[in-house]
Amino acid sequence: GPGNGIQLSSGRLMIPCDHIEAGTKRYYSHVVYSDDHGETWALGGSTSIDQVNECCVVELDNGDVVLNTRNYDRTKRTRQVTFSGDGGMTWLDQRHDESLIEPICQAALVRYPDKGDRLLFANPASREERRNLTVRLSGNGGGDWLHERVLHPGPAAYSSLAVLPDGTAACLYERGEDHPYETITLARFDLAWLMDG
Repeated sequence: GPGNGIQLSSGRLMIPCDHIEAGTKRYYSHVVYSDDHGETWALGGSTSIDQVNECCVVELDNGDVVLNTRNYDRTKRTRQVTFSGDGGMTWLDQRHDESLIEPICQAALVRYPDKGDRLLFANPASREERRNLTVRLSGNGGGDWLHERVLHPGPAAYSSLAVLPDGTAACLYERGEDHPYETITLARFDLAWLMDG
């Protein structure tokens, strides 16, 4: 699935990925990375627990990397997160983020540059179906998500987030009135709008 690549403070390039084990048919998330500006690429670590796949990645102020994953555990319709302190080579403390509900769908995550650990997250915030495309804001690296605004209450699916040079954010997302794949929409907003919700 889609996901934004990032450059760590060390200079390492990192792309979030997913795979299925051929023998077991289990889903995992992982990263690939480059330490030579993209000349060569290597496989980073995989999640320790299966039933996750499409993922997004951010680096926090302290250098830790957060992998936020689509969750296939149908008993718990929330995103899973896991953390790396070694540049994506190993992933620890994999767990559900109870505040980020999902209907089993891709999501988007981005960090505001020069804003500490301020993160933006977007997904269809529903346990039942792909609808209610919501943008959330965390001021502490995903520890909690205190601000949220709905971009589209109807059917919606995949999304991508970016922070623009002027500090506003952009969310590109699939949406529709009858099903989530009728059109692609670009929404642009600032932190004041998001925090007012």
